[in-house]
Amino acid sequence: MKKLIIAMMLALPMMCTAQEVLTPEQQLEQAQKQLKEAQEALAKAQEAKAKVEEQQAEVEKQKQQIEEQAARVKAEAERIKAEADKIKAETPATTNSGWTAPTQTPRKKTDVTRKENAKVYIAKDGRELKEDPIYLEGAVPVNGEGKVEFSLDLDVSGKSAAQLYDLAYAYLDTLTQDSHQVDETSRIVLVNKEEGVIVCVLKEWMVFRDNFFNLDRSEFEYQLVATAKDNHLNVTLGRIRYNYEPGRKTGFDLPAEEIITDKYGLNRKKTDLARIYGKFRKGTIDRKNQIFNDITAVVQ
Repeated sequence: MKKLIIAMMLALPMMCTAQEVLTPEQQLEQAQKQLKEAQEALAKAQEAKAKVEEQQAEVEKQKQQIEEQAARVKAEAERIKAEADKIKAETPATTNSGWTAPTQTPRKKTDVTRKENAKVYIAKDGRELKEDPIYLEGAVPVNGEGKVEFSLDLDVSGKSAAQLYDLAYAYLDTLTQDSHQVDETSRIVLVNKEEGVIVCVLKEWMVFRDNFFNLDRSEFEYQLVATAKDNHLNVTLGRIRYNYEPGRKTGFDLPAEEIITDKYGLNRKKTDLARIYGKFRKGTIDRKNQIFNDITAVVQ
């Protein structure tokens, strides 16, 4: 019995070793599993690399677009500055206590390209915003009278009120004749050079969609008032109104206070633009930004 037990103990390591040796089928299965894992890891690495390259390409594209826009704005600013000297020679049509209705020289309309951003943003509280925050809560200011009014204040060191007046006049004169305008309603209606004030009314097309199958647009009326003082220029954009699809059941003629304020222009959670009025809010903010950016480039 003792010999039998000793023999079994000697054979035990051999049995364990035998159990650890894989059969050819098991080795093949293990190799295939390792190959699959390696292929999956490679696919993930390639996907990550492609995503990084895509992001880099998008950054380069945006950089190029910004550079092109800056070049266009700079060229327009230089052109308007050259025209400013000519404004002094214009003869006013009427005079009343310093206020005049200027005579504008018609010019060929110029086109301006507007670009949209379709990114997704995350708010500070973690909410996902479906639209750029520049269009969301608080983007449309309301003055003390409850009226929508955008305002631009520029400190321009080294320029007199007269210089800023001439630059602003030249820009507004050009603006009233660009390709957005509906008709000759757009014009500089009143000026007071002594007080440095220019009042301009505009009636433009706000285009939402323009293709072979559909033209979706609205008349967009607003007023610009520029006030020039030594080293400072103030511009307000207000008295906004939209005339959309006149003569149709879906049409309306309403002021901005009933269209683009936070109450009407955003969804209830204020994470996205409203389904119907959102496009008016976005179009208005885009146009305001374009005008204010152009004026800033012109006077500085």
